[in-house]
Amino acid sequence: MNFILFLFLLVSFNVAVSQDDCLASTTCSLTGPVIRFPFRLKNQPENCGYPGFELSCTEKNETMLELPNSVSVMVRTITYESHQISLQDPENCFPRQLENLSLSSSPFNFSLSYSWESLYNYTFFNCSSQKKEMYYVHHIPCLSLPGYPVYAVMPEAGFRDVDLSSCQKMYNISGVPYQVSEISKVFSLNWSSEICRNCEESMKCRMKSNSKEPETECIGEPETVSGAARKLGIAGPIFSFFLLLVALSVF
Repeated sequence: MNFILFLFLLVSFNVAVSQDDCLASTTCSLTGPVIRFPFRLKNQPENCGYPGFELSCTEKNETMLELPNSVSVMVRTITYESHQISLQDPENCFPRQLENLSLSSSPFNFSLSYSWESLYNYTFFNCSSQKKEMYYVHHIPCLSLPGYPVYAVMPEAGFRDVDLSSCQKMYNISGVPYQVSEISKVFSLNWSSEICRNCEESMKCRMKSNSKEPETECIGEPETVSGAARKLGIAGPIFSFFLLLVALSVF
């Protein structure tokens, strides 16, 4: 009987600690973005975050997000209410990584400022002479070398718009914002509002257990970041641990 009590208390303690680890927010640095569900850090259990929302901390305490395929970007801000994450290329040249980017296999999409905006396709060219910039042709400074400018050209551009005879094709990209040259600096992605729907204003959010497909559910009351809240968050595990010590002393 005592052994069964011991096992029960041990399991209760582990479950309580695990739940507390998932519900508590964290950061990579004092000035870094707050990390909480649907995001999680690599060292946290998988159920602490939604699939595809895994973050990591660098040795410089920078917050990093890895997008398919092996596209690594630095997280500047996370706005949970509007489901938006602001990102920056570590080398300030995101077009360099666009060749490998595949947002179709991620939970994110490019954020557009206006409803009438669209995403566009481009072909990157390395040229040996300068071309006139226009609606269909964008200069990419971070990829260019002296005497060898790089341009992102829309498929709609004709031979009358730009002469590409002195250029060599680099690669094609699809589904990016119009100002492709501007995303060398900072850009934003959105995630589906169905994830944690209606949870941000009144409740916390977590993964739904015993679900075949990834689903989220709202739980509890609004989280308040205070010392009292954190004390309440750890009270359960501490009490279970105290009972565990009592049970051990009986043996």
